[in-house]
Amino acid sequence: MRIKKITNLIALSIVSALSGCAIFGPSYDKPDTQDPQKWVSRDYLSVTESDNLPAMAWWKSFNDPVLDNLMESALKNNNNIQAAVGNVIAAKGYLQQVQAAWIPTGSAQVGYQTRAVYGEGYNAGLLPAYTINIFQAIRSIQYAEASYQAQVAAKDAMRLSIISQVVGGYFTLRGNDYLLVLQKQLVKDLGEILTLAKQQYKDGYISLYQLQQYIENYNQALAQVPIIEKNIVASRNTLRVLLNENPGDVDRGLDFMKINSYGVIPSNIPSTVLRNRPDVQQSEQQLIAANANIGVATSQFFPTISLNGNAGAASNALNSLFTPGNEFWNYTATATIPILNFSIYGQIDQAKGQYYNAYYNYLQTVRNAFASVDSDFSAHDQVTKSLDTQIKYYDSTVVAYKLAQQSFKDGLYSLPTLLNNAVTMDNAAITVANSKQTQLNTIVQLYQDLGGGYAYKNYSYESANRFGDQHDAHFIW
Repeated sequence: MRIKKITNLIALSIVSALSGCAIFGPSYDKPDTQDPQKWVSRDYLSVTESDNLPAMAWWKSFNDPVLDNLMESALKNNNNIQAAVGNVIAAKGYLQQVQAAWIPTGSAQVGYQTRAVYGEGYNAGLLPAYTINIFQAIRSIQYAEASYQAQVAAKDAMRLSIISQVVGGYFTLRGNDYLLVLQKQLVKDLGEILTLAKQQYKDGYISLYQLQQYIENYNQALAQVPIIEKNIVASRNTLRVLLNENPGDVDRGLDFMKINSYGVIPSNIPSTVLRNRPDVQQSEQQLIAANANIGVATSQFFPTISLNGNAGAASNALNSLFTPGNEFWNYTATATIPILNFSIYGQIDQAKGQYYNAYYNYLQTVRNAFASVDSDFSAHDQVTKSLDTQIKYYDSTVVAYKLAQQSFKDGLYSLPTLLNNAVTMDNAAITVANSKQTQLNTIVQLYQDLGGGYAYKNYSYESANRFGDQHDAHFIW
């Protein structure tokens, strides 16, 4: 009879709620972003397969074991990634908390009564309680699930950023290493020219003005050496921070000019691949959460069901507490529904404003994704064409220098002429090195904008680093 009354009360509450289903809140419809069918810009050098970009360890295409080791260490030890994992753990805990709202709570009670229906003595019992707004609980779970998925995407976005920083930082370090060698060679050749110029000035063959020009060229080149050395220190320290290590040196692998920068661009990439980008996923989950939050606010119009009672045993003596002379059970069941609470309407409008904001943030995120990838394709294509032309120019300066060497041996060219050819070749080599650095940067940027690599060895929050004490999370499901 008691159970029947409770069942009837719950049924009545649900019927009342369903009669107001129009205010349950909007369902989620994915926005139509009008994805382009093809890219406007093309990269004629793209050849690599791209079946699963998120899981692709694209940095391994450069065949540099040192780079591979740096990446493994960064993905395991980077502090920013671990901080993002902490946000995932917190969001998981909140989701678990919301899911557990469906489970009744219970507490134990032990006491002594002098005036009670059961007589004087000790009593012990279980006090169960169950309070829930069914539709609010459903919407709250949707909100918590979307918020959790948004934090997962944020963690993936951090992994993607760290991957790009490690690869880009390593290329910058190796590029500066090579630039330092080239710059010192340029300084050496300009120094020899300056030495000859000083002798020519002393002998009266050139003016002071001409000598001054040689001095300026030499000092200008020499001034770049400490700047490059400073950049090397900054680059290696940046890498050390990414690895969660203190300042120090970093292992080097392939020589800079031996790093393969051709044939590593993915081909036949559909525009839908951008759905794999963590920032796009995060933005959509935030939109889903905002939509669910409207339902959470709206569900306050629905009845809240409360069931509570107590059950246990009473005894008239402490030594017979666990062999009770009386058993008791009673219950209370209520259902409440707001009749006059205008603040709910303000909460609903607030939630709708948040949805509006999330909706256009999502559209902007998608637009930015398409624009950045299209620009990246164009940038890599054009920079590579420029690099190819500069390499041809450098090759011609090498040929000219070799011819000048032979002419100098044959007595047809003077030493200053030979050295001037050497300086031209040095400057051409520096230009090529800088262009290759730019080309490598376009590759890194393209893979980042395509969302490449973040799923590589991307384990769940369960593989987070452990403190080994009570700070570690232990999820019950």
